[in-house]
Amino acid sequence: MFRIHAMNRRISLSTLDLNLLVVFDAILADRSITAAAQRVGLSQPAMSSALARLRKAFNDPLFVRTSRGMQPTPYAQVLAAPIQQACSIIANSLELGATFDPLTARRTFTFYMTDIGEGIFLPKLLRALEERAPHVNVKVQQIPARGEQDAMASGEVDIALGLFPDLKGGFFQQRLYRDQFVCLLRSDHPHAKRPITAKQFAAMRNVLITSAGTGHQVALSRAFAHQPHRRRIALTVPHFMALPIIVSQTDYVVMVPRRLALAFASFEGIAIVESPIRIPSIEIKQHWHERYHQDPANRWIRALVAELFLE
Repeated sequence: MFRIHAMNRRISLSTLDLNLLVVFDAILADRSITAAAQRVGLSQPAMSSALARLRKAFNDPLFVRTSRGMQPTPYAQVLAAPIQQACSIIANSLELGATFDPLTARRTFTFYMTDIGEGIFLPKLLRALEERAPHVNVKVQQIPARGEQDAMASGEVDIALGLFPDLKGGFFQQRLYRDQFVCLLRSDHPHAKRPITAKQFAAMRNVLITSAGTGHQVALSRAFAHQPHRRRIALTVPHFMALPIIVSQTDYVVMVPRRLALAFASFEGIAIVESPIRIPSIEIKQHWHERYHQDPANRWIRALVAELFLE
């Protein structure tokens, strides 16, 4: 007989309504009784009743109401991974043979991207969707400082596109291409026409971008940590897309991936200069949670992304 073991508790599957595991999974994902009820197709009173049965079965509150929603107890956190995995296996088994028809499908694919990704990926992706999936919509969410893993595990976000070094355990990934960092200057900057030394670059007014959830600045910080000259960070901004205006009208310099620099080069007054120090290339990938590895819709959008951007 199969049993669930955790924290010295034993619950036999022969005495547990397995529908309650779906309820547990929904509350864990949404942290809200109302939202979880909508997810599984129950009324709010029925969901509250199911939670009461869960609490009795596991002899634990499981979820406690806080200012940040229904937060799991330590015991619920222990149960979370195996219950999520069990629900995923059952859902995927029921979907065997299911297909995703892009010509008729009506759904929204949600992505995590920085504003770099919006500029690099969205135009080409949207053009492809116009032709191949006319009723499909796209939603881009801002990458949070924390919590992106939970959002992808719950299905709130389908794909993360870009440089995400923290998406490891529980995630699949596919490298799309490598990119190198270069410098952006205004075209009539004194250093725009000749190579910049590492010492000169460190003394210039550098722009630091602190976009949440991405590893761009981590990669740069590691590279500069080994340099004898400390960079002068004269400006810190949270986004990339204002850089062409800032750089074209000031003496500030910024390091960005080459693909973004080439897109910015179309702006008047922008020059691209090679980096004065050696910085390892970065790998731009698409990431998805293991729960949706076999999901037909997720597989289709991943295949499209790979077709468009894989090198």
